Amino acid sequence: MTHIATSVATVSLSGSLDEKMRAIADAGFDGFEVFEPDLISSPDLPADIAKKAADLGLTLDLYQPFRDADSADPEQFARNLVRAEHKFDVMEQLGCDLLLVCSSPLAGAVRDDALLVEQMAILAERAHRRGMRLAYEALAWGAHVNTYRHAWDIVRQVDHPALGTCLDSFHILSRGDDSAGIREIPGEKIFFLQLADAPHLVMDVLQWSRHHRCFPGQGSFDLARFGADVAASGYSGPWSLEIFNDVFRHSDTGRTASDAHRSLLYLQEQVRDVETPSAGNDLFAPPPPGPIENVVSLRIAAGPAKAAQLGTTLRHLGFDLTAAHSEHGLSLFTQGPLAVAVDTTVDTLWTAPGVPAHLPALAQIGIRSERPDLWLTRARALGVTASTVSMPGVADATDAVVRLAVTGATSLDLRTRHSAGAWQSAFDLAPKVVQENRACVSHVDHIALAVPAESWDGVMLLLRSVFGMVPHEGQDVVDAIGLVRSRALTLATASGTIRLSLNMVPGRPSDSDPLPAARRGGVGHVAFGCEDIYAAASAMTERGLTPLRISPNYYRDLDARFGLGSETLDAMQRLGILYDADGTGGEFFHFFTETVGDDLFFEVVQRVGGYEGYGETNSAVRLAAQLQY
Repeated sequence: MTHIATSVATVSLSGSLDEKMRAIADAGFDGFEVFEPDLISSPDLPADIAKKAADLGLTLDLYQPFRDADSADPEQFARNLVRAEHKFDVMEQLGCDLLLVCSSPLAGAVRDDALLVEQMAILAERAHRRGMRLAYEALAWGAHVNTYRHAWDIVRQVDHPALGTCLDSFHILSRGDDSAGIREIPGEKIFFLQLADAPHLVMDVLQWSRHHRCFPGQGSFDLARFGADVAASGYSGPWSLEIFNDVFRHSDTGRTASDAHRSLLYLQEQVRDVETPSAGNDLFAPPPPGPIENVVSLRIAAGPAKAAQLGTTLRHLGFDLTAAHSEHGLSLFTQGPLAVAVDTTVDTLWTAPGVPAHLPALAQIGIRSERPDLWLTRARALGVTASTVSMPGVADATDAVVRLAVTGATSLDLRTRHSAGAWQSAFDLAPKVVQENRACVSHVDHIALAVPAESWDGVMLLLRSVFGMVPHEGQDVVDAIGLVRSRALTLATASGTIRLSLNMVPGRPSDSDPLPAARRGGVGHVAFGCEDIYAAASAMTERGLTPLRISPNYYRDLDARFGLGSETLDAMQRLGILYDADGTGGEFFHFFTETVGDDLFFEVVQRVGGYEGYGETNSAVRLAAQLQY
């Protein structure tokens, strides 16, 4: 079976052209687009670049861009033809026969279709004489041609073998255009396909395009439907990425290239789910995901300095110290089916290269799956680094724990019941006496992870591509310090819902930061779920918990907004409980612990009536209370 060729524009990556080409090859791409500024700034001549590409096993798929080809001024158009001939000279040396021609946004652009057809026919014939082809693309901000339908109509009228169209998902979807019309374009007249995702933003489309594009699976466009329309047209050329993104342009070249290639594989899988045309047989089909249940364990790196404080907080939350490990410095706290291991040996975790996490910090999230091996093969097929961890006393390879790094500090561990039992049995020191109290919490409701800005899009892509997590609309929370960007992802399972919230704050935290992460935004925490928030809060208070103190002004405002009654409000204020409702019968009750160390804190929640949010409206109140603490 053949596969769809993958390509990427060099503008999508950081570094020199030589560094980009090596990263593109290492990531598994078949070819690349040469972005003219990268070539101009390279010390290598075009022929040398062509040789390096061949040595790396890469094809040169497109040379771009040729801007402002048409002009209402005949003299200017004549000069444009001279420019084009110079482009063809370079392309001959590169061994590349396809040139991207963009519709013009200039005031002097041709505004008459008949004249535009005439000029594009002349340009196409010039290219044909040189053995070149032109891919005509409609810029979303083009002065006259700014839709793919209009660009295709010009190509159709020219009717020249050297002229086809280029489809760019950003220019099409950013305008809200319906991509279904792509099915009506003959596949052989689509000369090139450029793909980009993007978050939904309300801003000038040119600035949106130049700064905020991202890889498929990192934004909000319906690229699966777009890709299905392209596949249905019969297009058989490369699927290429053209990404203008400020973060990518200074991020690690190899990591960004790997994310880029993974995003194309993930998109092809999504397209297969939407439609299976004849061309669909060439689309990438990764191994299917394995079964998955819920979060059952956590491992928190505390170091010797914070372990006692963390242990005290866990006991307040209803967990009991049930065992310890004689060699690995682990203490095991359990409550019902939940287990939390406190690691006293780890002094430093790293959120990103050169950026240490403040301890305590969440190091591992244990998720129940009876077939971790299936997740391992899927992750590796998508180019995600995953490892296996053998448990003492577990001989069956299918019981090995599969570990995937999510952030620099936190990994996801997929483990079977057997391996989980073996893990807990390895805690060999005598257990403490477990108090016979009713469990205060029953499950992990959600986990909020602090994600460095440069890792944000990569983490989003990993969770969506490997696990199929569904992103929800993002939130920008304004607090007493600054702005916290937050976006939740969920995965429905047979036993509930796995919820992760990615939180990003401006800047890079460091040991020299005068305000640790929690004081700058409190971005990392674990939320446990319960069946009765008042009973849980009361039981935890009896065990010594002091909930985060919330301003009385909040409860006065709550009374005005919801009219909950003085008795209810008094109980909520006494226990530090916050409240939200979704307007359709859903309610959300939650309270917080004080921070443990600098970063970590815990939340206890109760969902009623199908409430699906996270009490986002209360975030600023919680953040202000943490700052005051």
